[in-house]
Amino acid sequence: MKRVSLHLVAVLCLFVASSASAQVARVFLAGTGNDAGDCTNQATPCRSLQGAVTACPVDGEIIILDNGGYGGATITKSLTVNASAGVVAFIARTITVNIGATATDKVVLRGLSMNGIVFGDYNGIAFNGGGTLVVENSVIAGFVNAINQFAAGSNLIVNNCEFRDGIRGVFTSTASDTNTNAIIENSRFEYTNYGVIVESGTANVSIRNSVMTNNGGAGVYATTSSGTRPVLIVVDTCTIAHNSKGTQAQGYNGATATIRVTNSTIYHNVDGMFITGNSAAIESYGNNRVLANTNSSTFSGTVLALQ
Repeated sequence: MKRVSLHLVAVLCLFVASSASAQVARVFLAGTGNDAGDCTNQATPCRSLQGAVTACPVDGEIIILDNGGYGGATITKSLTVNASAGVVAFIARTITVNIGATATDKVVLRGLSMNGIVFGDYNGIAFNGGGTLVVENSVIAGFVNAINQFAAGSNLIVNNCEFRDGIRGVFTSTASDTNTNAIIENSRFEYTNYGVIVESGTANVSIRNSVMTNNGGAGVYATTSSGTRPVLIVVDTCTIAHNSKGTQAQGYNGATATIRVTNSTIYHNVDGMFITGNSAAIESYGNNRVLANTNSSTFSGTVLALQ
């Protein structure tokens, strides 16, 4: 019996070791890599982002080892792309995210440097389907849409990112009655046409501790034309300055487009608060600083308590 027990233990240990080896949770990516190699080995990394995405298991992590250009990718499974501080992970093509829509389906993109000027791609990150997309510590420039959140019912989380030299920074437009959420924190939007724009779909967006400056259209823009697709943007502790329109809301025929602002500074814009339509509003919690705008420095109403 003792020999049998020891044999079983040895077999079980071998099975566990083999299973662990088959389920490597990470792959590596480098400018000197080769997509035909064993990307799970740091010494033989992948060369392209798409190659690493293909090799990466579900819920795994792609670790970018060094500076380089890595191309775009289509991501259809939960994973993390991680470029550490000091690594320039240059992406000049679109990253498309189209994953499942459950609470556990999530893609994290961290530490990327994206520039659409090189090839003229329309979207930097196209969030076409899925549960949650997290974009952190990244610079996205030169695209028509830096991030296009097209996935109805999805969650977008943006933290510590910079958006510049495009048409739209974060663009949420789902054309759906299903509510879609976005949270933007510690980020900067400059020299675009619209910093954050929400249109054509039910959405709740929160922007916190961020800067919108030198945008040719509006720093923050909410618009809807369907009564079943209300848009609400809450702006908290932000600086909105030197834009054509600091904040803009547009709603018609009972389609509500609302921007609520708290603890923020809106100054030196051509229009501080620009409202069009009969069902749009830009409201204050009463603790904002509004000064030196050429026109439209009055909120349409006051919110007495957090709603």
